[in-house]
Amino acid sequence: MNKRKVWLWIVGGLVLITTVIVVGGLGLLGRLPWQRADLYEDPQGRFSMEVDPSWEQVETDGSYTQFKLPDPPVNIYMLVLEAGSVNDAFSQAMEVVGFDPGLLGGDSTTTFGDWYAYQQADAEGYNYALAGQVVGENAYVMMVKTDKPGVSVENTAILRALYSIKIAGKEEVVIENYADLEALVRKEMDRLAGSVSMAVVHQGEIVYTYVYGQANPAAGIPADIQTIYQFGSMTKVVTASALMQLVEQGKVDLDAWPGEYIPEFPERWNVTVRQLLDHTACMPDSDRLIDGLIAYPGESFASLEEIFTAYSRDFPDLVCEPGRASVYANSHYLALARIIEEVSGEPYDTYVVDHLLTPLEAKSIQFQFVESDERYAKDQYPTAKVDEFIAQLNDYRGPGQEKLILQKGETFATLNDYQILPPWGGLRGTPSDVTNFLQMHLSGGRYGDKQILQPETVAAMQEMQMSTDGSPLGFGLSWLIDEDDFGDFNYHVGNGAGSESTMRIYPDLGLGVVVMSNVTGYQRDRIVEGLVSAWMHEK
Repeated sequence: MNKRKVWLWIVGGLVLITTVIVVGGLGLLGRLPWQRADLYEDPQGRFSMEVDPSWEQVETDGSYTQFKLPDPPVNIYMLVLEAGSVNDAFSQAMEVVGFDPGLLGGDSTTTFGDWYAYQQADAEGYNYALAGQVVGENAYVMMVKTDKPGVSVENTAILRALYSIKIAGKEEVVIENYADLEALVRKEMDRLAGSVSMAVVHQGEIVYTYVYGQANPAAGIPADIQTIYQFGSMTKVVTASALMQLVEQGKVDLDAWPGEYIPEFPERWNVTVRQLLDHTACMPDSDRLIDGLIAYPGESFASLEEIFTAYSRDFPDLVCEPGRASVYANSHYLALARIIEEVSGEPYDTYVVDHLLTPLEAKSIQFQFVESDERYAKDQYPTAKVDEFIAQLNDYRGPGQEKLILQKGETFATLNDYQILPPWGGLRGTPSDVTNFLQMHLSGGRYGDKQILQPETVAAMQEMQMSTDGSPLGFGLSWLIDEDDFGDFNYHVGNGAGSESTMRIYPDLGLGVVVMSNVTGYQRDRIVEGLVSAWMHEK
């Protein structure tokens, strides 16, 4: 098959190929001791929410609550509406605040716990995100809008606020065993389409796996433990681990300017390698960059040097003050991949496979499609939106993009294989092989008889990074940091056009969990929480 380079900058229009509401999703389930917060209580007693002390409450007409964030410039709106569905509530919320409901025509959706979430950008590059859920007769909506083009809505402080919301009269569901968990998984997959696969590793041993659903509904292929799923942004922790090997060798300084390693890095960007890792470098993100770079099997991407050169030319300005706050951006990991290439003298993907994945014996984890087709889970995409999606692809790439669709079902369409740009989202693998990676991070960088990273490196990656004002960022070196009833944990999530995955480690418990799927909109965070809860009850 002939290969051709793919250079998919989206010019005008909005093509949302991947779901990237944090990190692709920041599952921040509670407030840590280091996170200062004020409590906002709804005057009518319908909800309460913890807010950062730096947020300024803005006077409104009373139909919604508004907070303004100083840097990066973002506005947050909280609304309680009479609506029978989240989609209806989203439309009402846009109208109440005075924004165009037509922006809700895209497809970038995911879930954070019980919150159904959506993200979109307008033609000028301002980003919008909404999260909603229906409880009783009311719908609760948090809406976020950036005040500057190129600013991401993916902000740890915002996600902490979202997860802190307490809705009056809402009952919480507790999962106490694997049977409860499996019932929840079956309910979610039967409601949607596709499949979910998960694994638990404890002290170097896989102690639980579960798979349910269809890997390829179009062909009637069920999922099993060998089914391969997209990593999405979970790839970023792999990229960071590869970079940290070069730091160990003295070839990269975390506090150096990236331009010491990347010839095309702009002199005007006064940031550090460390700030790329913890997302405080403030490099701009956009749909054109995030969602515009994909490749079909048989195609290849332009070189990372070409992509980064074009990116830095087209997006000349940083979006905030570097080092002050974590503002999630895929472009940070494009820059890290360029450092890996320049310092190691190897292509990024070759270095990662040879120096990380091969020693980890993670045979299924690859950037390329190297296994038989039936092993790859096919993403599921809402049928109601797929024609618009294909029309957008045709406008950009030319006629014939219907080849992305394998089959249209009543509610979901099955997508053909495609690849996300490698440094920030291009890996695929099985949950069982992902546990090899988690074992390494739980075992001081060791897997089997191989020392892949040094213990002090693994500890540094899991350590809280601090902002320039001395406050904690919520990030380690690529890992996000949080705690729940079971202890402190590090994690990352990942998303594709029709996939959602997450991995999490509890260092004090020696526990790692991974959940991967080929559909969006299921209760991913609740399933992960339930997986840990079931293990704790049944161990």
